[in-house]
Amino acid sequence: MLRSRRIVLRTLLVLQTAIIAGALVSACSAQPTAPATSAAPAPTTSEVTGVVPVHAIVTLLPAGDPPPVPTEPAIMDQISKQFIPNVLLARVGQPVAFHNGEDLPHNITVTRRTSGAEVFNVSTERSQTYTHTFDRVGQFDVRCDIHEGMEAIIIVALGPVTTIAGDDGRFSIPNVAFGSYKLSVTFTGQTVERAFEAAGPRTEVNLAP
Repeated sequence: MLRSRRIVLRTLLVLQTAIIAGALVSACSAQPTAPATSAAPAPTTSEVTGVVPVHAIVTLLPAGDPPPVPTEPAIMDQISKQFIPNVLLARVGQPVAFHNGEDLPHNITVTRRTSGAEVFNVSTERSQTYTHTFDRVGQFDVRCDIHEGMEAIIIVALGPVTTIAGDDGRFSIPNVAFGSYKLSVTFTGQTVERAFEAAGPRTEVNLAP
């Protein structure tokens, strides 16, 4: 009887020791772990920037074939004695429609900004549309000789992604997908192109004179 009691006590002691050891192991393994962190996604677009001649027309073009010229016209309307929009982007070879959308006669005088040379001077009666196709890159001033202060600007470029360099010659084109491109820069009647690769968050392309 005494021997059986000793065996039971010894068994209970072994079980108690095992339970305590297991609790310690569980406590150690239950220590909080740092949350997994995922790496930030790698950038896929670049800001193309640089220095070119002051007020140059800067156009981003694909490295391969040029973008197709739209067949539908870019429209500049005449409403409430205003040209709308007052800044219009058109492509070389794309028709530009000047529409008179109000019950007043207007006059459209277009001159080349760099030289002041007149491109055309026409009158538009009510609901009339005059269409002109620009054959070269440039900035063009638009005005109505009948109504003072009725003015606008047309920017004619080789592609749809176009900007104008500032007074310091700097330009910026954001969100350009990585890849091969050409930068077309037009100033003082000449156009210069530079091939480059857009890579990384910022790509510098300089064409300063």
